[in-house]
Amino acid sequence: MSVKDEPQAPQEQNPAPTPSAAANVVVSATVWTGERWTVDGIEDTPTGRMARVELPSGRTVDILLSSLPDGVQEGDILGIQDGPDGAVAHILREETQARHLEAGAELETLNARGAALAVDVEGEITL
Repeated sequence: MSVKDEPQAPQEQNPAPTPSAAANVVVSATVWTGERWTVDGIEDTPTGRMARVELPSGRTVDILLSSLPDGVQEGDILGIQDGPDGAVAHILREETQARHLEAGAELETLNARGAALAVDVEGEITL
């Protein structure tokens, strides 16, 4: 998997990535039309730092963190693009930020209700 940050150019179906320095934060106002993966967690393992990513199917896989773009964090949305040398991951920063804001608003709504959530015998919470 190649490592690149989010493309700067307007994105179409299977867009070509634009290389950028890892220190630069690239923001794009376009909509990613390719596959999206969500970084569910990052942890140290005996084989190195691993990122657990959730695929569109809901299945999770572990990928070496070094195979993903610099600065990737838990909760980031990755745009995946197939290329001649394999898949390329891009951090979709705007989409990640929008999802964080949406989750925060949902949490605020739940907290504002002030009602206790029902917990079943297995410890599961029903929203």
